[in-house]
Amino acid sequence: MDRPLWDFTLELYGTPGIPDACLTIQDRHQADVTLLIFAAWVGAVRRTRLTPEQAQSAAAAVADWHAEIVRPLRAVRRRMKTGPRPAPDAGTEALRDKLKAVEIGAEKIELLLLESLAPPPDDLSGAPVIRDNLVHVLAPKTGPDMPDETAAALEVLVQAAAGL
Repeated sequence: MDRPLWDFTLELYGTPGIPDACLTIQDRHQADVTLLIFAAWVGAVRRTRLTPEQAQSAAAAVADWHAEIVRPLRAVRRRMKTGPRPAPDAGTEALRDKLKAVEIGAEKIELLLLESLAPPPDDLSGAPVIRDNLVHVLAPKTGPDMPDETAAALEVLVQAAAGL
């Protein structure tokens, strides 16, 4: 059954190990986690393989939103974790929680756009399709030689998405 990308995102991100795997890839390669989740969803739910061109097209479609809205919100939220003064304190932590909700809202908008760009469902399945999709999304960030730490994080995503 075709499940909305947002529902898949919540279920996947709630899987043990997924937040750390996503943050590893995001921080190491400046990768867009919503694109990773989209690629996993296309393989796991839509049962479709993304071409490198489709992956690049999806990335291009959300690039400005991600760079101008999502990343700055994340940067402010992360900065408030340690400062500047008066952060961190109870008052700034409450504001930081509100920023996190706004950041998640911005990511949801990005995911809705990505969902609208998804190729039609097919009948492919399994970890190899999910892995290929994730590699196509990551290739512009990692180059041809994916670091071991990134490959391990990617495999956590593959296995979790394949199990949903």
